[in-house]
Amino acid sequence: MVSERWSIPGLAVLVLALGWAGSGQRAAAADPPPRPPEAAKPTAWPPEAANPEPAPGDYTLPMPCGGSMVFRRIDTFVGPGWMADQRIRMGSTDPVFAASEDLRFERLVGGFSDQGDPRRRFYYIGKYEVTVGQFATLMGEGCRPPNADDAVPKDGITWFEGLEFGQRYSHWLLTNARDRLPTEDKVPGFVRLPTEAEWEYAARGGSLIQPAQELARLFPMEGPVTDYAWIAGQQSCNGQTQYIGGRKPNPVGLHDVLGNVAEMTIDLYRGTAPQRLHGQPGGFVVRGGSCLTPERLVRVSDRHEEPLHDPATGQARRAPFVGLRLVIGAPVNTSVAKTEQLQRSAAELRSSQAAPQVAGSGDPVAALRKLAADADRPADAERLSRLASDIAAELDRKREAEADGARMAVMSGAVLMRGYRFEMDEVNRRQRALPNLPESMRPSAQAGMDDWKRRADRSAQAYLSLLVSATDTYGPALLRSQLPRVSDALRHESATKLIEMAGRFVAQSERYGARRISDINELLVEALLPL
Repeated sequence: MVSERWSIPGLAVLVLALGWAGSGQRAAAADPPPRPPEAAKPTAWPPEAANPEPAPGDYTLPMPCGGSMVFRRIDTFVGPGWMADQRIRMGSTDPVFAASEDLRFERLVGGFSDQGDPRRRFYYIGKYEVTVGQFATLMGEGCRPPNADDAVPKDGITWFEGLEFGQRYSHWLLTNARDRLPTEDKVPGFVRLPTEAEWEYAARGGSLIQPAQELARLFPMEGPVTDYAWIAGQQSCNGQTQYIGGRKPNPVGLHDVLGNVAEMTIDLYRGTAPQRLHGQPGGFVVRGGSCLTPERLVRVSDRHEEPLHDPATGQARRAPFVGLRLVIGAPVNTSVAKTEQLQRSAAELRSSQAAPQVAGSGDPVAALRKLAADADRPADAERLSRLASDIAAELDRKREAEADGARMAVMSGAVLMRGYRFEMDEVNRRQRALPNLPESMRPSAQAGMDDWKRRADRSAQAYLSLLVSATDTYGPALLRSQLPRVSDALRHESATKLIEMAGRFVAQSERYGARRISDINELLVEALLPL
C-alpha cells in the first residue's frame, strides 16, 4: 500500500474526481462501473490525473476521452551538420553486471531542432509512466468515468501491445490533434517506445549532468533513493504499484524512471561484450527496475531481458511490473531537401575523418616512401616523398598535441584532487567544531559548513569528470607516459604532494580504463586517503 500522503496542488479535486482514499492509500478494488450509454458525453479527466506534479517546461499532448499525456524535452548538443550526433556513455563499471551492463559508448541525437539548427537537437520523453487510464482509452475500453487505479502505471502488457499503443496514439493524434504535435521540417512527429539510448540518457539527467555522473549508480539525488523511487519493501511499494508523481523527479523532471514498474524499450535485448553490445538478439529490453527491486540493486544501468513469448502457453509474454514510457520522435528523411542535406553532411564527415591509407599497410608514411622508392619517374618519386614528409609532419603535430593535452589533464587532475581534499578537510574541521559552539552561533556555522560541502561536491564532480573524459580521450597509457614530465614540472616548484596526487590520478585512470571499479564514487573515497 502507499505509505505516504500526496502533497500536490489540487489534490482535493483529484480525490473527489477519481475516488481516491483521503489517506493517500490506494482505494480498495471495486466492481467496475457500468459503461455510459453511447450517447453519453465522456467525463473529462482532471489535469492532476495526468500531471500530478506540474513543472515549467512540461509539454502536454491531448488524449481521447478528455485525457492528456505530459512529456519533457531532452536536449542533445552536437556539431554542425545533420549527420552529427552525440556520443553518450551507457552501462556500468561494476564487473558483477558485465554480461548485461558493461560500459560502452552509443550515439544519440534528437529528431527535432530549434528553428532548423542542426546543432540544437532534442526529443521528448514521457514525464511519467503510462497509466492504467491512459492505456485503457486507446486499447479497447474506450471512454469511461475515471476511477482510483487509473493513475497507477499500467503493467502486465506485452511488448507487442506496447508497440500497438504507440501506433494507436500516433494515429489518434495525427487524426484529431495534428497541430499539437511538434514538427521537424514541417512534418509532425509521432509517439513510440524509446530506444535504450534515449531512455538511459534521459534517465541519467541528459545534458544537465557532468561526464562522471554518466557512470554513477544513480542520477544525482538529494536524500535517499526511496525519495525518488518506489522499490521493494514494506516502507515503499509493499508489492503494489503506486500512483505516478508520488516521488521526486530526476534532473530533467522525469518521475519513476527508477522503480514502480520497469519500462520496455523498442530494442531487442543483446548482452554486453567488453565496450559493445553482443551480437545475439533475444527478447526485448526492460529498463529501470520496479517494485520488485531491492534498494541495493537500484541503478540507472539496470537492464534485463524479457521474452517475447511465454514458452508454456505460446502467448505473448505478460510480465508483472513491466510497463512503458513513450517518446515523441520524428522521421529522418522528412523531405527531398532534407535528404540532400543529409547526403552533403555525410560526405563532409567522410572527408574530415578520412586518413591517408595505402592498401596493405597500416603505416601510410612508410607505404608512401616505399612507393616513392619504387617509382619509375623521378618526378613521381619526388611528389610521393614530399607527400610522405607532409603526412609525417602532420602526424607528429597531432601526437604532440595529444601529449600536451594528456599532460595538462594529469596536471589538472592533481590540482583538482588537492582542491577537493582541502575542501573536505574544511568540512570535517567545521563539523567537529559545531557541537562545541554556543547555540546562537550554530546556525551561521552550519550554513558555512554547508557552503564548503557544496564547494567540495562541485570539485568532486569536476575531478571525476576530468578523469573519465581524459581516460576516454587519451587512454591510460598516454596519461601514464606524461607523468614523468608532470613530475619534473612540479618538482621544480617543490610541490611534492601534487606529484603524489598526479600519480594517484593516473593510477585511478588505469583502474577506470580497465573497469576495475564497481562504482565511480569509489575513486572519491580513494582520493581522500593519506598520501
